[in-house]
Amino acid sequence: MCGIAGWLGVWPDSEKCAKQFIRALRHRGPDGDGIRSWPDAALIHTRLSIIDLSSAGAQPMANERGTVWTVFNGEIYNHRQLRQRLEAKGHVFRSKSDTEVIPLLYEELGPQFVQELRGMFALAIYDTQRRRLILVRDRFGIKPLFYASGKDRFVFASEIGALKDLPNVDIGLDRQALYDFTALSYIPAPETFYSGIRALEPGQMLDVVLDSGGISCSSRRYHSWKIAPDPDMTLNHATDRAEELITIAVQRQLESDVSLGALLSGGIDSSLVSAAAQVASHGELRTFNVRFSGKQYDETWAAAMVARHIGSRHESLDMSELRKNWNSVTDLFNHLGQPFADTSVFAVNAICKLMRQHIKVAISGDGGDEAFGGYDVYWRLARIALLQRLPTFFSNYAATAGAELSRYRVLSSRFSQRLQEVKDADDVSVIQSLFSIMGEREHKCLQTDSNLLPVRRLFESQWQYEGPKKTSRIERLSAHATEVNVRLTLPNDFLYKVDIASMMEGLEVRVPMLDEELFTFGLSIPHHLKVKGRTCKRILRSVAARRLPPAVAKKPKWGFSVPLESWLGAELRAQIREFLLDTSSRLPEFFRPQVFRPWIDALADRSACPELSKDELYPRVIMLLSAQLALQRTA
Repeated sequence: MCGIAGWLGVWPDSEKCAKQFIRALRHRGPDGDGIRSWPDAALIHTRLSIIDLSSAGAQPMANERGTVWTVFNGEIYNHRQLRQRLEAKGHVFRSKSDTEVIPLLYEELGPQFVQELRGMFALAIYDTQRRRLILVRDRFGIKPLFYASGKDRFVFASEIGALKDLPNVDIGLDRQALYDFTALSYIPAPETFYSGIRALEPGQMLDVVLDSGGISCSSRRYHSWKIAPDPDMTLNHATDRAEELITIAVQRQLESDVSLGALLSGGIDSSLVSAAAQVASHGELRTFNVRFSGKQYDETWAAAMVARHIGSRHESLDMSELRKNWNSVTDLFNHLGQPFADTSVFAVNAICKLMRQHIKVAISGDGGDEAFGGYDVYWRLARIALLQRLPTFFSNYAATAGAELSRYRVLSSRFSQRLQEVKDADDVSVIQSLFSIMGEREHKCLQTDSNLLPVRRLFESQWQYEGPKKTSRIERLSAHATEVNVRLTLPNDFLYKVDIASMMEGLEVRVPMLDEELFTFGLSIPHHLKVKGRTCKRILRSVAARRLPPAVAKKPKWGFSVPLESWLGAELRAQIREFLLDTSSRLPEFFRPQVFRPWIDALADRSACPELSKDELYPRVIMLLSAQLALQRTA
């Protein structure tokens, strides 16, 4: 795990630029750094030593002839098998690092080398003979990679913050990205907040060549997921296979030459991962959870129960006294590099900071919900499909009754509005309504600029679906929701959050539930084996019934969130209002004050906002705060 950067093309004052990259990425790699430069190219690396701690594992790293060089961020979990194949072909290894297989594999296979890699990775290869730079990001987008391209030079880095202060990089606002951000709470790749910086997408390869005509770039998707539910699958078979694959996935991801532990939140996924890791590590696993003061956020009881059950060395890290102030909030937002409004980033960063005092590598349960149907959205789909099947008279009556009840505050007006939105909606609109932080009508009312591409385009299906000829509506909606979870939310929100928040503290986080083989199996499970009534993630719950205490196996999903009500003290709330409503604020350039000001006042005064619950209010104000912090630094 580390920070990587580099460029292709002649860069003015290249030595100064290389050192600037190292300073910007030092937190990702505090154990060392390396630079390899040529007249028209450079590769830069900051090292977080995990496997082969010797100098032989330092990067940039080359093949035996020194013609192919690489910098790499992540872990290749099948590097031992690849090493054996390459040694059989006559290659001689100089280290025990997983990095070394990359240039040798490229030498053998060319750009097709990436098909052989299993793991989490963002990497760059420089082919000195062809003056060719290749960038690759893993299939899920676990590790990020950003770049800026011009006529005569191309530059890349692990984080946006390492690029936006470089000369000749356009950091003007991408208005489409801001527009999309306010609907989603994150910015979807390949967009970033800055016009001149793009994000490499999951499963994408970028081929950059320098010749007499300058820089030319071409991209291709080397991997695409497909959803192929098996109608003949049974619950017992699916449970057996999932249990087997979880065990294999965790075993693959335990290799480390430094201290390793598990984030045991108390949820089903992290508990299954911890249980498998405890067995594979022969009873030497350290597990950690965070303790909140509010019962509605604290799962310490479940984490402690699992730890006792599996026999791990467990520690609860107390966050009850951790109250946010202006500097801590704005520092984290600024470090994220672009607007981001998932408030759980505060909790993730806090737990990573505490865990880093004890371990250097953590495994987590992230990724289990996406393929196995773990979110509430999956049972809600059945309710929406039922509503849409009702005769028009009944569905109209339900919507009208909802509107009438909202007048008397029995239901929120947004409930009635959402009911109207989905009543006659097509599949794309249904999915959009479930995955957006605000409805389409509210989003349009907020904006001052309507001459932009609709957010709907992001929710149109792009994946291959191989279901039975007679596929039910709910099966189709379930597949569509899974695609959006994996293609949009997972890489741009959840994984981005974990990477930035953990690497800010120099902690590597691995995600066994996103093992390629396990995940592919999850995509083959039909909807009825994922959800029954309001119970989601049936297969993993069935595995949990075999491996975990019953109270944990049956507990509802909590999610990893923070008690913002208590974290945001009166002083910070006042500072947020002053900052957002100041005369220098740029928010009115893009958003209508009559829409957003009531949100800010309600948060600052701890008062009710007529149309929003607190769970809906906080993300909107955090969205505005994150946007304004970025806007004040942008042309």
